[in-house]
Amino acid sequence: MFMGKLKPLPTDPVTGKANLLRPIARFSPHLLAFYLAWLGHFSAFCSWFALSPLLTSTIAPDLHISLGDVASSDIANVASTIVFRLVVGAVTDKVGPKKAMAVVLVLGAIPLAFTALVTNAGGLIAVRLFVGLLGASFVPCQAWTTTFFTKSIVGTANAVAGGLGNSGAGVTYLLTPLIFDAFVRNGLTISKAWRITLLFPAAFCWVIAGCCLLLGPVKPEAGLPVAEIQTGSTVESGEIAPIEEVAAHTGNKKKVENIDSQHTLTTSPTTTFTTQQTTPLHTRILKTLTPTLLLLIFQYSCSFGIELSVNSTLSSYLQRTFPSQMSQTTASMLASTLGLLNIISRATGGVLSDFCMTKLGIRGRLYVQFSLLLLTSIAVLAFSFAPTLPITMTLLVVFAFCTESASGSLFGILPYAIKEGNMGLASGMVGAGGTIGGAVFNAVFKALIGDPRMGFRIVGG
Repeated sequence: MFMGKLKPLPTDPVTGKANLLRPIARFSPHLLAFYLAWLGHFSAFCSWFALSPLLTSTIAPDLHISLGDVASSDIANVASTIVFRLVVGAVTDKVGPKKAMAVVLVLGAIPLAFTALVTNAGGLIAVRLFVGLLGASFVPCQAWTTTFFTKSIVGTANAVAGGLGNSGAGVTYLLTPLIFDAFVRNGLTISKAWRITLLFPAAFCWVIAGCCLLLGPVKPEAGLPVAEIQTGSTVESGEIAPIEEVAAHTGNKKKVENIDSQHTLTTSPTTTFTTQQTTPLHTRILKTLTPTLLLLIFQYSCSFGIELSVNSTLSSYLQRTFPSQMSQTTASMLASTLGLLNIISRATGGVLSDFCMTKLGIRGRLYVQFSLLLLTSIAVLAFSFAPTLPITMTLLVVFAFCTESASGSLFGILPYAIKEGNMGLASGMVGAGGTIGGAVFNAVFKALIGDPRMGFRIVGG
């Protein structure tokens, strides 16, 4: 009864993409793709950062490794994602985001499960190197939502999906110490407890991967509304749908007939993932890498790169800066703020970008992006000087909100900076820029391991 009262998402009659994002609506492939995109990304981020809450106070002492070894494993965990995002971007364009997401989740969770067998620093660095594959889940997530939503709403759709997915880092900071503590209270040794704890996020990835493969839609059906999709009507990529059929559903035959013949009733090239299979990856990268895209890559390294680096080090920073006020569990819960804010901050960036687009055109999106990056720099610098825990947490919220909103805003610009059909690779290249920034900033924190406040000042500057 309730579902019958829900309205379907309105779709574009030419591309079949949804031109409105309503999280609660009548079931449609667009909504299913949206939920699976962020759930896949969410499960990957839960697993990608699953070790971070336990590294400094539990895993490092148990393995008898130094803080320098921990920092090296952080760098490996982030740096490997640079390559993985490029590769997954090309794979996404070839096989589609549905299969790419499933592959990332299945393969990326395997080394996380094998962390239970680690006995030394070399083993920890090795498994975290391959766990970095999970960071590439961002690429099929963004490609999936871009495939199902029009450019007018894609900034919001990408930002909401990305924000919900990135919040997995915050959730894992909350839950991992609690699961570990529960095992210890029930009699397990510390060494066994942390190893078993890490099996849970790995299993979560495998479950979501199965859902993506079994339930995930591939592309919107061009020119046909959801009702027709569910009854079996299909229009393949590039196939022309009868004007009468589309007009019957749009209620405006005259408008449909007047659409320019170059675009009339054909699917958007972004719904096809097999057009460039034979082109070498390095050639495709060079063709896709325009000055505009290069600028977006740099900007993302300064927004998501900061988030990524701070996610890896924040719990340790709080424990070392305020030792009398911090246990491992308390520090992890406070550090979860950074990841959990993604639920609203990334979406806010996307919504602001879409709103300013309606008022000022593409310049509106650029103004939003510039303002958020400037505020991020100011907030990070202020954070580095915070003298007390309450001020530290207040400034953490401010700079987290700004940098995550900037990341969300950027993906409202990306579809305008690339050619059709390259969304997967372009997302991978921009995403790789974020991880390059994260790796560089992690190296800064490692070099200044005795003075982390100075590390934040360099990053913010």
